[in-house]
Amino acid sequence: MTSIFLPLLVAAAQAGGLGGHSPAAAEPSGAAEDRATVTGEMWERGIMPPDQSVWAPADAELLKRMRASEAEAIGYLEKKFGSAQPWTSARRGKKPARGLLTKEGYDKYLFHLSQDAIEYFEAKGAGAKWALKLTDWDGKRLFDGRGRLTPAGLKVYTRARSKLETYWRSPNGETFGTRRPPAAPR
Repeated sequence: MTSIFLPLLVAAAQAGGLGGHSPAAAEPSGAAEDRATVTGEMWERGIMPPDQSVWAPADAELLKRMRASEAEAIGYLEKKFGSAQPWTSARRGKKPARGLLTKEGYDKYLFHLSQDAIEYFEAKGAGAKWALKLTDWDGKRLFDGRGRLTPAGLKVYTRARSKLETYWRSPNGETFGTRRPPAAPR
């Protein structure tokens, strides 16, 4: 019985190149290594628990935002609290000049930066009642529902803090900025 099935299995294996169904393409090893590297980095940063091996698109987006603001966030935390060590993680097997910003550190950075931004916008004429409802020129909100800076808000606040030309609007349409606002948005 085994002798009958063995030749059939060999013939089926050889038939793959005869125009039959092509075998499913395996994930390339480079992509698998990249995925493994990203998973490891997410574990190190505390984005996902170590027992989880699959991430959601929201996790990947958070990692992207953390990487983009890492140097600024660590510098901000060091300036504000004297050290960023509680909110960084050393990279395994490597000795970076600075540790990796953790999710907890990113959340702390974003919270305190948002508080600073609220104070800044209030000092520039936005009432306390309206500060969280400010928008940029394109109508994108500067703060989300939790009172945290949105990407648009981070851009406006960063430019304003650097004394670069930028503008924002209150809910009633009044325009504010680091320079005298133009008559119409650019």
